[in-house]
Amino acid sequence: MFLNRFSFLKRSSFLNKYAENKRLFVFWGLLCILANVLCTLGDPYDGDQGYWAGWIQQLADGGFEKFNGNYPPLYVLWLWVVAQIHSCLGLVIGKTFFLKVLCLWPVYFSHLFLVDFCCRLLEKFNYPEWKKHLLVGFVALNPALLLDGPIWGQIDILPVVFVILAIYCISFRRTIVWASLFFMLSILTKFQMIMFLPIFGGLFIKNWRTSWKGLPFAVLGTLIVFLPFIVMGGFTGAFSRAYLQATDYYPYSTFNAMNMWYLVAGNTVRDTVHIFGIDGGSLGFLFEPKWLGKILFVVISIFVFVKSLLCKNLRTAFALCTLNALAFFVVLPSMHERYLMYAIVIALCWLVLDMKKSGPLCLLVTLAAAKNIAFINAFHGAPVWTIVSWVTTLSLLLMLLEIAIPKRMSAFVRLVQRANLPAYVPYAVLGAVLVIQSVVTCCQNRPVIVEKTDKVKFIDELILIDWNQGFGKPHFNKSVDDRVLSAANRTYKNGIGTHAPSNFVYDLPQDADSLFFGVAIDGECQNKGEVVFAVKVDGRNVWRSGIVKGGDKPEFSSVSVNGASRVELLTDPHGSDMCDHADWLNTYVKLQ
Repeated sequence: MFLNRFSFLKRSSFLNKYAENKRLFVFWGLLCILANVLCTLGDPYDGDQGYWAGWIQQLADGGFEKFNGNYPPLYVLWLWVVAQIHSCLGLVIGKTFFLKVLCLWPVYFSHLFLVDFCCRLLEKFNYPEWKKHLLVGFVALNPALLLDGPIWGQIDILPVVFVILAIYCISFRRTIVWASLFFMLSILTKFQMIMFLPIFGGLFIKNWRTSWKGLPFAVLGTLIVFLPFIVMGGFTGAFSRAYLQATDYYPYSTFNAMNMWYLVAGNTVRDTVHIFGIDGGSLGFLFEPKWLGKILFVVISIFVFVKSLLCKNLRTAFALCTLNALAFFVVLPSMHERYLMYAIVIALCWLVLDMKKSGPLCLLVTLAAAKNIAFINAFHGAPVWTIVSWVTTLSLLLMLLEIAIPKRMSAFVRLVQRANLPAYVPYAVLGAVLVIQSVVTCCQNRPVIVEKTDKVKFIDELILIDWNQGFGKPHFNKSVDDRVLSAANRTYKNGIGTHAPSNFVYDLPQDADSLFFGVAIDGECQNKGEVVFAVKVDGRNVWRSGIVKGGDKPEFSSVSVNGASRVELLTDPHGSDMCDHADWLNTYVKLQ
């Protein structure tokens, strides 16, 4: 009787703790969703967005057979889905907000899962409520995760989530059969996840009597992921670019990564330079970042491997993963600024299990990664001003309510805390938000097309008499960088992509009546560039814009060309001509 009662109390305590952590996840999960959605409004890193758009275009045009990107196959499968969505909806593939949102779907769910996973880990501890909120809040609103994912537009959190699942599964007998599958999925998403092999391999060997049973699932999962490439005939090229050639792209000591080699050799210095000026004779290669960094990482990895063979709990396993991920960033050459992210995602799990030991390191690494990323692509863009304005305004309103009606605010907080929503609510909300957001942005980003009739002659159908341009060559129906014409997150099928200063002189048809046109700085410049547009008809100035800035919505207008023989389109830089990618959008002549 006593034992039964004790068992009931123990179970009741467990259920109460589960309910508390479930409410914790719902609360911070919803805030995580809000933070990700708002941060997505920031400008992405232009270069990487160009890669996504280019690869998606390849998949839309030629499928897996024609894909020549250097990314592992798992995320490429999602890019193929994004390509099919664009094709089905008749959308032009470009560096649009719609494309950014679709590419980030796996990132949103990965971040939300990380919050969920950390809340589940907390069920093992009797932390006070404030500490639980502090820990989970740091995971949900981690500045490095937000800067790297929804702002930058990268997917670095996704493969590490698979690593977390692999380490968790191999640490418990009931889940060990799935460990190898999850680890292979991480490598099939990012080859850099090989850095965690010393820990996973050590745990695998330690538990070899049961861990080997998961190998068939890992092989089957690998075959399924590569199946589209195998069927379409692009397997050899995809495998070679993603894995065999993965270390040959950036032969520098460090590539904008603030690590050891930045201190010793300098940024973007060839990885064959001799550090401290040491020649070393026949052993001189040992003093090159290319070899010395690899040797140091191998030494640390061997140490981590040995420690993993003696690992007795999940806390130690995550600590070893954090160590090797940090060593990967600090001592290896050719590191990017973002590659410290892998250590952060793992460190957040270690933080929940051992706040006292991991807290200072996790905070320090997060700040270092956030600052490193912000040097290259900070939180900026026109919508960011609106976000900050809302935050400051709402902060004032909440402060007024707290001071004016403290009892009612406290009652509201208690009501929210007592809400017992199912644990799947954040996932359902995220799915609904992404669907709604995607539909809205899809409608906003539909290409602006002028209907072709007998009375319409596009600018590229007219006779070009003369042209000149200050930089590069003009592109017709493309931007000056030979991409889709875009402005203010919309794409345009027709027009001229030029670079200020420029001018184009055209012969007009005898029955020309009006010239219609739009002007803007192309979206590939984000918020950069300032240009003044002008139109001359038979040498007379008939129209002139104000200062058109990067990020501004296109300005549309028309002028009469009735009875005229020539029209001239001019662009002039306002100040510096840096990124003055001037577009004449949907420019056409209407005939009488």
